[in-house]
Amino acid sequence: MILGSSPSVEVLPAFLAAAPLGPGALALMAAVFGVTTIGTYVITCTLSAGGLQQMRLPKLERYGEVISGAVVCVSASCS
Repeated sequence: MILGSSPSVEVLPAFLAAAPLGPGALALMAAVFGVTTIGTYVITCTLSAGGLQQMRLPKLERYGEVISGAVVCVSASCS
């Protein structure tokens, strides 16, 4: 759950390894990491939303908010 919800956990060792290279290298890494992370989220959400619009799931459309709330509650209580 931690790796999926916090992408910075995976890149932390790379930042620590680059620290001796100076602030410029860290700034460049942060910029590249930020752009790629945000870009990945935007592309994934856009493709997912487009795919979901193709599907017709009346029960999910009606109870989607309840299901997503339950998933959040379960995942929050498990961590």
